[in-house]
Amino acid sequence: MPKLAENFYIEIFWIYNSQIYLKSIDRNETKAINGFIDSDFSHYEIWDDISLQHKDFYLYEYEDIPRGRVVYSIEKQIVIIYANDNIVISDEARSLIIDRFKLKTKKVIFKYDEHYDIFNKK
Repeated sequence: MPKLAENFYIEIFWIYNSQIYLKSIDRNETKAINGFIDSDFSHYEIWDDISLQHKDFYLYEYEDIPRGRVVYSIEKQIVIIYANDNIVISDEARSLIIDRFKLKTKKVIFKYDEHYDIFNKK
């Protein structure tokens, strides 16, 4: 796949106390599947590494903290942020993501995905 001109990262992330915790890969280092650029990262698989780095997380499971995923649609040439409603409806969370991931707001959409719902709210 040819390199894409704009550089940013494909990521999975959590937002906790107005901070972003993430695992990322340069989008030019991934392969397109079905018209989307995404990582193979799984919140479940990455959680141990993330939780060991941040002492506040020891009481939580990976699905207890608002989380999401950054993907890129090749056809629409747009970044899609899939997340739970805590993130999708929060101006603060949306700004954190756009700033941290260096995304242009006119090329970003946020989509609620029930996969990222929080079931054990503490």
